[in-house]
Amino acid sequence: MPLLPPPSTATLPHLRLPLPLPQSLRLLHRASRHPRLLPAVAAASLPPPPPDALLPSQATGLVAASQANFMRVIVSSTAPGLEQHQGTDLLCVVRALLKKIRRRVLVGDRVLVGAVDWTDRRGMIEDVFERRSEVVDPPVANVDRLVVLFSLDQPQPEPATLTRFLVEAESTGIPFVLAFNKVELVDDQVYSVGARIGSLGYQEDTFLFFISILS
Repeated sequence: MPLLPPPSTATLPHLRLPLPLPQSLRLLHRASRHPRLLPAVAAASLPPPPPDALLPSQATGLVAASQANFMRVIVSSTAPGLEQHQGTDLLCVVRALLKKIRRRVLVGDRVLVGAVDWTDRRGMIEDVFERRSEVVDPPVANVDRLVVLFSLDQPQPEPATLTRFLVEAESTGIPFVLAFNKVELVDDQVYSVGARIGSLGYQEDTFLFFISILS
């Protein structure tokens, strides 16, 4: 879908937007004391080992999905001679020791997989490597950028809800952008939302995007 830059037009009186900046800052202060909103501490401090340090039954990879007690890991590195398995999906369980010491495995984690059965594509996650970032809710690791997405119509954005999501995104310390879709359902004047967002201290040209399926 194309991204349309926000034009600098007059404000739209009937469109309610986020709360004024002072109240947003007060909410951010409250959010900083809310453990659900804070970025968590990295699980480990060690980087992944080089391929020549891996055994034939080991691999490193990225956790792509989690369901019940299973993790889907996409292999990124193997022992020499097994490069053909890079990119393979492995269905993995988490080693009991990791659960015992409360080291969580999250989607987005880079992990060490052992006891790999290359035929059945199964293995066991034995360790979790260092994280660049972590979001607590939803639990995701190594996030590079967040996208806060709202619709401009059907339904229209609620200012309190939009403010809450902006505060939560800021509290993670991870770069994020705000996007509005369903532009084709509203009058062109709605682009004036950019001016209001800019008045809250955000840079319109790098922070705010409008999405339409018509152009």
